[in-house]
Amino acid sequence: MKKFYKFSMAILLLLVTTGWSLAQYTVSGTVRDDRSGEPLIGATILVRNTTQGSVTDLDGRFTISISGNTSAVLVVSSLGYVSQSIPVNENTGSITVSLKQDATNLEEVIVTGLASSVKRSNLANAVSSVSSKELTGTTTIQTADGALYGKIAGATIRSNSGAPGGGVSIQLRGISTLTGASQPLIILDGVYINNSFQRTGRASVSGAGGSNQDDGANRLADLNPNDIESIEVLKGPSAAAIYGTRANAGVIIITTKRGAEGKTKVSFSQDIGSATPLRLLGVDDWSEEKINFFFPEARRPVELERFRNAVATNTFVDYEDYFYNNPALLLNSRVTISGGTDKTKFFVSGNIADEGGTVRNTGFQRYSVRANIDHKISDVFKLSVSSNYIRSNTDRGFTGNQNNTGASIGYNIAYVPNYWDLRRNADGTYPLNPYFAENPVAVTDHGINNSVVNRFVQAFTLDVNILKTANSFLTLQLGGGLDFLQNTSLVYLPEFLQFQRAQANPGDVLWGKQESFNTNFQGVLVYNWNLGKVNMNSQAGLVRLDFENNNLFNRGRGLAPGQLNIQQATVQQVESQFFSTIQEAGIFLQQEANFEDKIIGTVGIRWDKSTLNGDPNKFFAFPRASVAVNLANFDFWTNKSTVSALKPRIAYGETAGPVNFGTTFTPLGGSNIGGLLGSVVSAQIGNRQIIPETATELEMGIDAGFFNNRIGLEATYYIKRTQNNLQNLSLSPSTGVTTTPSNEAELENKGVELALFGSVIQKPNFSWNTRVMYWHNRLTMTRLGIPTYFAGGFGAALGTFLYAEGFSPTTIIGTPADPNNPGGFTIWGDAQPRYNMSMVNNFTFAKNFEFSFLMEYRHRGDNINLSTFLTDSGGTTPGWFDDDNGDGIPNGRQRPPAPFNNAGRWVQDATFLKIREIGLYYNVPKAKINEVFGNSVENIRVGTSINNAFLFTNYFGYDPETSTFGAQAVGNNVDITPYPTPRRIFFHLTIDF
Repeated sequence: MKKFYKFSMAILLLLVTTGWSLAQYTVSGTVRDDRSGEPLIGATILVRNTTQGSVTDLDGRFTISISGNTSAVLVVSSLGYVSQSIPVNENTGSITVSLKQDATNLEEVIVTGLASSVKRSNLANAVSSVSSKELTGTTTIQTADGALYGKIAGATIRSNSGAPGGGVSIQLRGISTLTGASQPLIILDGVYINNSFQRTGRASVSGAGGSNQDDGANRLADLNPNDIESIEVLKGPSAAAIYGTRANAGVIIITTKRGAEGKTKVSFSQDIGSATPLRLLGVDDWSEEKINFFFPEARRPVELERFRNAVATNTFVDYEDYFYNNPALLLNSRVTISGGTDKTKFFVSGNIADEGGTVRNTGFQRYSVRANIDHKISDVFKLSVSSNYIRSNTDRGFTGNQNNTGASIGYNIAYVPNYWDLRRNADGTYPLNPYFAENPVAVTDHGINNSVVNRFVQAFTLDVNILKTANSFLTLQLGGGLDFLQNTSLVYLPEFLQFQRAQANPGDVLWGKQESFNTNFQGVLVYNWNLGKVNMNSQAGLVRLDFENNNLFNRGRGLAPGQLNIQQATVQQVESQFFSTIQEAGIFLQQEANFEDKIIGTVGIRWDKSTLNGDPNKFFAFPRASVAVNLANFDFWTNKSTVSALKPRIAYGETAGPVNFGTTFTPLGGSNIGGLLGSVVSAQIGNRQIIPETATELEMGIDAGFFNNRIGLEATYYIKRTQNNLQNLSLSPSTGVTTTPSNEAELENKGVELALFGSVIQKPNFSWNTRVMYWHNRLTMTRLGIPTYFAGGFGAALGTFLYAEGFSPTTIIGTPADPNNPGGFTIWGDAQPRYNMSMVNNFTFAKNFEFSFLMEYRHRGDNINLSTFLTDSGGTTPGWFDDDNGDGIPNGRQRPPAPFNNAGRWVQDATFLKIREIGLYYNVPKAKINEVFGNSVENIRVGTSINNAFLFTNYFGYDPETSTFGAQAVGNNVDITPYPTPRRIFFHLTIDF
């Protein structure tokens, strides 16, 4: 045994010292920008097929020692530039390398897995990447997910409303589940963070119904977008398979900014702006003729008297303008400090965002502190930590649905004619609303819908260099972190409100406390080695995930005047309580092979188990494989000046979606029997045979670069099939229960994604870069497994969704009856867009000016517009009394298509063109700065921008992207009097010290 130990140590010592025993020679040089001639700081110089490397200093200089006395190839690269390969030998002296800007982003490094990254030019998948400049470089975005609009091919994004504090639904490559939200997994600096749609309780107090109508925000809204360095989006299973059980709907990998070696940099930024509604629809004017037509005969004298009084006193009120058009002040202040040495690098930031809403008494405040530190403990150990504390305070007001209780602005004013004044009286009281259940002025002034979030996200990564030779290395990477989130919510309607006074116990308050504590840990061994001319990268690792949730909502009704304390309520109730503990574990293997950047292949597999599954100890396997061929890198490719890059690629992968908590067991409900507490079995029973929803995807495409990569093309076609989709089976009444979950349904998404991008003009005083994207997705229910049914929305009379084999579950059906269609109703539309297009343009001119804009076009994708249903019912829709077909019946009582007054009148084409971002900035010349401030100030940048600048659409609503039903997979295109989307205009100042 001792001999074996001595022999092993001798072999290990030989491997480690092999590179040191060879002869060496040194090459030095300078790396510069091809256009400006400025030195490039931090450019990377690597010796091909070795682990030897160097970086440039503050003057763009480098020195590198090369083992052996034979020729070698230096690969010189820098973020945002096209890399170059430079042959060198022992006789090479000093060299100068000029790098061209990479307009096609082929050289950027993409994070693709748990411990993987790859150059975009070697990718075998269509991975979307959004840089910090693309996220926040044009305008100030309130939330990180809101900054992704129009920047990811394959993404359908909707907002829950325009209320401050966000609330965004993202679907990647269609729908991956029939239940839940079909939202991507979010990874922040290696931490699996909570991005759940958290209820506020508004829907319970207002009577709207389920918590999916709460008009709440998902928790990615907590993250400061300005802290983000880049976002990578793995859109389908072929790219996301390494994440296993939670990757069915794709993965969004967020990497925050970190420090760099060199001088400490301090940056201060201030944004000041205002918000106004992007679009208002107006209200219909009244006349005596319209009053005599609209109201029943017995009511007409009262209404005519009210109308004549308004004419005499000129007290007509445009309620839409009164409630929604209140200019709001927007403030965003940021300070960052970054720098470091070769041992320790740091990035520290602080942010205060304070944004008012266009509805009175609404707004969003966020306070964020971040510290990212990287420390090289020794040549063996490197530790990176990321700490982020956020506190946000959101008042979202009362909009959306409320089922006739009055606790919604839009629902109320749909029924109030503009000749009746609801505004507060001089004595502080509020007039009664004779047209509906509540006075929305009083609700706006005194109702509370507030959420306060405290959140702490901690990430760490420990890299251990176990073995390193000239041509190989072995590292161990330990990483993970925690995400602790506490959300305290308050919904309050005081006892003196009109609707509350009509209740047996007036005054309603709901206090909620929601806590989640998520932790994850992973360990990965990475061995990089060369097999001849093929570079091999082998990975093996394990992952452990733990999720804890604790929610409690207490409600009090019959409040003492002025009290919000539940103990001061006549009726005290535990409205809901929920606990969940989830544990998951995974093991993965992955092998990557790269033949001189010509042929790049990857195979891998992951095995996962979860306590959510019917069998918590069973491992499910998720394989993946991909290959990409860079044809232009082969010697036979001679026309490189015209077609400088051409890469066909193909990839396959499998993932899963987690089973909903509680699916496998039968819940018990509380009961009082004869004065004794007990439990009764629910009408739904659990199913211990449940397995995860699984997906397979085949993706193929081609990437190309033209004219020395000044123009790039990315084309992708995918087929994603989702099996074992969860839905409820209806059981025979004789069983004593009604439903049980099942894995019956199957879905298929097919789609195309195209992107054309490049540098149209590159001159010293003028440049123009552009990117145009197109994408579409086609969804089909290939297997249902149970009889055809419809669900979602508010029933067939107003529009609902069809679940039938051969149809998309986003198909909208409704009255009148049609026995020729599955489900027996007429098909009126489809919520899924036919296609999307977006275009971004960036210009620099006169050396110091920058101008950019982003626009997006979405074709079709129908909405169920029940806002119009309400305003038609109240006679307030603009043009209500017009008679387009001249048959004597006004438009508000007879909406096409024929036969009139069916569900089709509420299903509206949601086609739109939106100018999402416009920005104009000026960088003060360095000479001018030095003249005024000396060397104390490095840069000054001023500018102005607009977020949600313009909307062009025939859709009759505030915003065709808004959803009343939040982030749910199907039925998230129902429009019920939402908070109007704001147009946000800013002025910016940034000073770098």
